[in-house]
Order: sequence, then C-alpha cells, then structure tokens
Amino acid sequence: MAKVDIRGVPYSYQVIGQGPPVLFAHCLTWNHREFDAQVATLAERYTLILPDQRGHGDTGFPPEPYSLNDMVDDLYELLQKLGVGPAHYVGHSMGAMMGPIFALAHPEALRSLALIGGSAAAESGVRLESYRQLVAAVRAGHHAPVAEKLTGLFFSETSRRTRKEAIARFMDDFLNIDGEGLHWTAEAVFEREDLRPRLGEIALPALVMTGEQDAVTSPDMAREIAAGIPDARLLLVPRTGHFLPVEAPNTVSGALQDFWETL
Repeated sequence: MAKVDIRGVPYSYQVIGQGPPVLFAHCLTWNHREFDAQVATLAERYTLILPDQRGHGDTGFPPEPYSLNDMVDDLYELLQKLGVGPAHYVGHSMGAMMGPIFALAHPEALRSLALIGGSAAAESGVRLESYRQLVAAVRAGHHAPVAEKLTGLFFSETSRRTRKEAIARFMDDFLNIDGEGLHWTAEAVFEREDLRPRLGEIALPALVMTGEQDAVTSPDMAREIAAGIPDARLLLVPRTGHFLPVEAPNTVSGALQDFWETL
C-alpha cells in the first residue's frame, strides 16, 4: 500500500491496472479488500484506485467528529494528488452514501457513479440505536461477537452457505479494525444528511445496484436513488444481501463493465 498525507491524515491506497481510472470507496467495517474480486476482473482494462478510508485498514483518522463530506474531500484530494480524472466512481454502502455527495460537490472529477447497497436518506432512529450499540462494543474491544452479528446482517442466507471464504476474509479484517477509528467513521455515517431532495441535481450517469435480500439498505432505498437521479439504471440481484461485491462478484464486475462501455 502507498501512503500520502491528506489534510493531516495518513492515507493508505493502492493503484492497480491500466486504462481509464476507477475510484473505489468501500463500506463501513471493511477496507479496500472487499473489492478484490473486481480487481481481479477489471485491472486489465482499467486503472483501479483503492483507498482505505478513515479509520479503516492502514488509514488514520482524527480523533474528533468529521463528516461524510470530509471523507469525500479526502477522496477528491487523493485524485488530485494522483493527477487522474475524471474517474468512474464505485461505492459500496458507506461509499455509496458518499457517491452523491461527491457528484454534487466535485462533478468535474467524476465520469459516472456506481452505487451499491446505498441510501440517500438520513439514518432512521429505530436502527440507529442498535448500530451504535454494536460500534460501542467494538470500541470497547469486543470485536468477535459483533463480527458474528454482522455476518448474519450483511450476508444473505444463500451467501452464508456458499461464500464462506469471503465471510472469513471479512471477519479476519474486522477482528483487526481499530475500534476508535470505527467509532468516528460510523458517526459520520450515522449523522449523514438526507440527500433525496438533491438527487435530481446529479448530472452524471449512474448505476444503482443492491441485493434483493439486503437487510441494511433495502431494495426500496435503491429504487429511490435510481428514481431520483435523472440518468440512472437499477439492478437488483437475487439471493444476495448487503455485501454484493463479494456475494455476487461476477455479476457486479460484469454490470460495471457493461455500464462503462455504454458511456
């Protein structure tokens, strides 16, 4: 992993492949490795930029409140430092929530949006308390029981039977996550703004994907995003949950390639 200082944060990233640039933004709780399957498929035709976001992987974090807007500015500054763009954007979960913010703040830096398992709404009060309890447990050092709960939440029943290697990779990385960093980044996710009123301002082509059994960001949330962005298409993947990039890796990679080839 390469290192760069971004506004005082030691930022870790990889650049792999050759061709048009693609910026990947991972979910809360994992790191750039969630896109390993897409790297294996796409690196021959695209330059893949794979950062670890604040509090994840090898990237640091300021021990104070920050927002998804701050994290979008991290990604924008990374592109500037690398001297690449406009780039295709691929975001999963937290990364998908950041995608519309990026498109609204820095449209010239992006060529397209691919939003996987995202939501444009603010976090609901009912779920927010349970999510904060899980993060607090990790912050206190109780990683293992939380990892078990997240596996049941993130992966569909089918994937829990058929994607055991991917689940093991997620759990291995999660058991080593910095609980303090997870806390501050989770708060950025939990306190995000409702972007639904502004989706119509996004002028970029968009691909919106989610698993039909996603228990975190439902298919209805995906439909709402796709309906709100003027030039958007929607893909719902059967028998999959929230972690679509590892639950249906070939479907995701193929859909991305097909999408980019039409632009």
